[in-house]
Amino acid sequence: MNKRLVKSFSIIGVIICFFFLFGRADSIWSNQESTDRFEGPPILITDTGIFEKLERPPVEFYHDKHTLALEKEGCGVCHPQNKDGWLIFKYPKQRDDSTEQSLMNSYHDSCIGCHNNIASEGRKSGYVICGECHNVKDKSQDIEHLPIGPDYYSLEDTYHRDCIACHNKDADLHKEDAKDLNWKDFYIKEKERKETALPQVIFDFYIHYQHEVATGGKCEACHHVYSDEEERLIYKKGEESSCRDCHKEKDENKTHSFRKVAHMDCIKCHMELKEKGKDTGPFTCGGCHTERKRQTLEKIADIPKPKRGQPDRVLICIEDARMGGVPFNHKGHEANTLTCRTCHHEGIMACKECHTQKGSLQGGKVNLAKAYHDITSERSCIGCHNSHKSEPLCSGCHNSMEDGLNKSSCKTCHTGIESGIKSANKVDPPENLLPHGLMEDMTINVLQKDYMPGKFPHLAIIERLTDVSNNSKLARHFHFDKMTICSGCHHNSPLEPNQMVPSCDTCHSAHMGSVGSEVPGLLGAYHRQCLGCHKEMGVEPTGCTGCHARKASPKN
Repeated sequence: MNKRLVKSFSIIGVIICFFFLFGRADSIWSNQESTDRFEGPPILITDTGIFEKLERPPVEFYHDKHTLALEKEGCGVCHPQNKDGWLIFKYPKQRDDSTEQSLMNSYHDSCIGCHNNIASEGRKSGYVICGECHNVKDKSQDIEHLPIGPDYYSLEDTYHRDCIACHNKDADLHKEDAKDLNWKDFYIKEKERKETALPQVIFDFYIHYQHEVATGGKCEACHHVYSDEEERLIYKKGEESSCRDCHKEKDENKTHSFRKVAHMDCIKCHMELKEKGKDTGPFTCGGCHTERKRQTLEKIADIPKPKRGQPDRVLICIEDARMGGVPFNHKGHEANTLTCRTCHHEGIMACKECHTQKGSLQGGKVNLAKAYHDITSERSCIGCHNSHKSEPLCSGCHNSMEDGLNKSSCKTCHTGIESGIKSANKVDPPENLLPHGLMEDMTINVLQKDYMPGKFPHLAIIERLTDVSNNSKLARHFHFDKMTICSGCHHNSPLEPNQMVPSCDTCHSAHMGSVGSEVPGLLGAYHRQCLGCHKEMGVEPTGCTGCHARKASPKN
């Protein structure tokens, strides 16, 4: 292979070397603890800010393996420190990214240099050869064949000079019986690298309470604000807020990103406590970035929630609003969230402070009405409530309904009186709603061909759905209409207690739906409604013979 190509491979491959070098080293840590402790997916190193084009596969770096293998040496082996002795979590430690070549050398000096030093001590170490680190692993990248002409290579090496000379019809030495090379079959180029996405760390009420106990209730251990007068970080009681309210995704002016401060402050504290022999939190990637350790509402039900002077209940009123105020049970909502950031995403304050009636820059131009009612946002009231409709027990009915608010929805919340915060309604039992004399079970005997008539347990289904609704606080609040449960199936019929409703074939023809009509035929309506509900709720039956016995074949 010619020198220019070799140089290209080397330069572009640098970036990744660091992580894969370490990543494949089942060596440094081979005498350490069991690999059961090594959690988290590998990090793919690309450094595309410097290397716009990669010719070698990215290096897979297993950070936790290195953290545990080098536990005695500490993070300072790989990461630099600032003037105050705080670790700066960047790599390489001695990093020169002025050119591609200098950055490549930085990675190789750090990764391969460390591996060689460990090997010189007689210990097993990581890889030191290019192909061992820059190795195509399953799912590490997608590849595709791309047509690349012979001008892609300078024809200095024997293979390309001789082969192309015969098989290129435009070459001087082209042979008539030598087929022209199909470059699409010969060259493989990287199409897309899959970046590793670690689970986001959610600092929920449980983790907050753990830190509150560990620090003896000293909020100043973590919370601070910047004082312009003193030109330093200070603690102000009563102004505690989420770290993310100030520390965003990227560095802004003199404020570090959340990722940076979380690693600098949290890991530093954990490591200092560990050095003192005290119980502490994790300092590995998998210790924090894990789905397994996420809490559930049931587990944190008894965990005290942070106090910031919030009322248990409040009537949300907007000046000059044309609709009544909304009674809001703040304490009840706290019990159904993992963190205050579920709603308060830019500071612990009332929504109207940022989201004004006409919209403001501070509120991202999202006005107050949209902040409360945007059905696509899980942070809005309506959006959050709507997201619960996708849960299996709710989705059975709501999946086939049109989204959005109906004519009676507004007054459900906009009662205008604080006493509107009352105990949630319960859907009436079926016997109070159904017409007298209606059979418990019905037989569906239309469109019989290959199957026997189906038995429909009408009363049992209504009772089941009534229980589902009454066992949910959210459902009880919004299912205020006595006929709510019936509307799950009878979606367009006028519904009144104790009154018969039109049968399904009133709207759905026994024949196929008419051309151009959005109304399905009777067969389609039955199967879409019944089977659709079963599949969404995860209940049987979901197949033909679960409802219909197959007819016996006629004897000849």
